[in-house]
Amino acid sequence: MKKLILFVSILAFTLIPMTGFAAMGEMSLASKDINMTFFGSLKTYPTWTSDLDFGGDETMDWFLDESGAMDNFSIRNELRMGWKGGNDKFDFMIILEGDFVLSKGNTDRGVAKTPFPFESGDSGMSGEDFGIEKLDVGYDLGPFRIHTGWTTRWLDLQTGGLVYGDDHPYIGLTGCIGPNFKWELDYTSIYDRIEGDKDDDDNLLNLSGDNMDWRVYSVKGNYKIPSGIAEGFIISPFYAFSDNNAQNDVEVSYFGLEGYGTIGMFTPRFEIAYADGDTDDDSGQDYDISAMAAYASVDINVNSCFIPYLGFKYEEGDDDPNDDDIDAFNSITDISRYTPTFGMENAFVYRYVKALGTHLYSGNFNTIGANNSDGTAKFPGYGGISNSSRGDAPGLIMWGIGAKGKFCENWSYKVQYMSFEFESEPDGVDDEVGQEFDLRVQYQFSKHFKMANCLAVFDPGDAIEDLRGDSFDDTGYMNTVEFIWSW
Repeated sequence: MKKLILFVSILAFTLIPMTGFAAMGEMSLASKDINMTFFGSLKTYPTWTSDLDFGGDETMDWFLDESGAMDNFSIRNELRMGWKGGNDKFDFMIILEGDFVLSKGNTDRGVAKTPFPFESGDSGMSGEDFGIEKLDVGYDLGPFRIHTGWTTRWLDLQTGGLVYGDDHPYIGLTGCIGPNFKWELDYTSIYDRIEGDKDDDDNLLNLSGDNMDWRVYSVKGNYKIPSGIAEGFIISPFYAFSDNNAQNDVEVSYFGLEGYGTIGMFTPRFEIAYADGDTDDDSGQDYDISAMAAYASVDINVNSCFIPYLGFKYEEGDDDPNDDDIDAFNSITDISRYTPTFGMENAFVYRYVKALGTHLYSGNFNTIGANNSDGTAKFPGYGGISNSSRGDAPGLIMWGIGAKGKFCENWSYKVQYMSFEFESEPDGVDDEVGQEFDLRVQYQFSKHFKMANCLAVFDPGDAIEDLRGDSFDDTGYMNTVEFIWSW
């Protein structure tokens, strides 16, 4: 009898995990009227760099991407898994993501949190924990759709990306007026923080959130020309009000217009944006904000193997940091990195490169400005990614040319050259920032896997030497091998 009881007990403990795993393997929808699709991707980017400090200061010989800080050799790894679905009224999209520099501490042990300074992939600047990267859930109420989440929203991604594109939390409405006009209305929460001092027993005192919030209210229209030579061309006016208390007390209105589409063998794109507002700094000084930015480009579809393009970008800089005007154009979040013409994920200027003054996505030099003796910004700006732009930023004039195409079915390429100048030079600084050359070649093995190589070269001009020192004159290199899976 004892042997029988022992055998039954062992069998029961053995079968319990099996039944548990069987239950875990089942998936059903509570509502039977919802269709759902699973998708995902993996990007693995081994990256070699050289002279990101342009030969001047080894403490600047690194850069920052979405995965965190990277040095002379690092491997960025972005894994995404997603679901989307719904029915004729309800829809949803969820994407989980882990984006970090590959290391022991970042993979099977989670994202490492060792303090700065750091080794590559082992720092508080080393990417993000696995979580919900993008979310959008909506319901069609008839006259309009209401939706919320934090997937990528934008005002001008199809042209120059001068004003806003990012995945901040939002609540929005979308709708149509007739067959050719669509509209979007968004409330976006960029920062919503509460902070306070602590006493000797680590108790919070003087809690306050008044100076930590940044909210944006925006509206955008899209009108598609219904007929004629420009049939299908999109004209899109937009407006955004930025109420930014996270850095000084700033209220700025952005007025913008973009246009894009195909007309015969040409694909023109243009954008113009104007920022108007005011800000108070910590000393109580009032500043009036007035700045412009513009973009234009055209692709020429000669044939599928050869599509040349050219264009320019202009962002006003501040020509007198000692007056009570801020003339430098600061975006909410510039999204140039993912724009159609000159955008390239692994190009040089679309990363945070300290010696160059660039930040993520932007392709401008708005982190450059005068500092106080403690290293803080003397003239904080009114926006930019992570509120990093300066009120006395020197602005930008960029012109570029390039070509792209596809040949032999699976091969494709994109090659481009961009020249950069300051729109308003800081005192004693030349206007020539430098020039960049990018070459990306890709082979598509199947719809689920492709490989590419992206070489990005930046040759600094006299402006970098004037700002950083005479030794900052070497050419910087980034070379990235791209392994991309999708399903």
